[in-house]
Amino acid sequence: MTIPSICLRLLLTAKQHHRKTLLMRLIDDLAATRLYYNRPLATLPDILLIDIPPRFSGGGLALGRYYPVILESLAEMHEFEAFLCEPRKTLVAPALLDRRPSGLRASDIIFARYEPQAPNWPWLLICFWPQSYTAMVPPSDDSFARGSYTIDAYSTERELIAAELKLLGTLGPDQARIVRSAATRVGHA
Repeated sequence: MTIPSICLRLLLTAKQHHRKTLLMRLIDDLAATRLYYNRPLATLPDILLIDIPPRFSGGGLALGRYYPVILESLAEMHEFEAFLCEPRKTLVAPALLDRRPSGLRASDIIFARYEPQAPNWPWLLICFWPQSYTAMVPPSDDSFARGSYTIDAYSTERELIAAELKLLGTLGPDQARIVRSAATRVGHA
């Protein structure tokens, strides 16, 4: 996901939207459709996944339409909701926390599966990369969310597992810790 691509689309339509209304809120338009993914482990973040409206969606977003927000605490969740509800004159990207340094500290790579809690939402694979790994990547604004995370979305669990296995094949099975969501599927016992 790259922030500049959504920012450009927002800037191009901000003038048109500004003509229609003097004040708007992201929660009423850009972030009107969203889903919280609960953390699979107490030390990992929650994820707010925003389904960006088609007029702003495209390249740089997960599956071409989703904007993930990594929320490491309840305070950040409240802060982000307040940001979405704030009246403003122009549309802005929901990038409030994207470059805030992560508070998570670990020496292992962590792969975390986030199962959707509603139908027709994607599976998420969040990877936490320790500083010993992020330091190997040339500095870039878009390499790691919050300085430590990568996040990918998949239409099915099978696609997520295939991507996870490919990463493990590259890194080696002893290089990462895998965390899976608690089972929430409805079915027979």
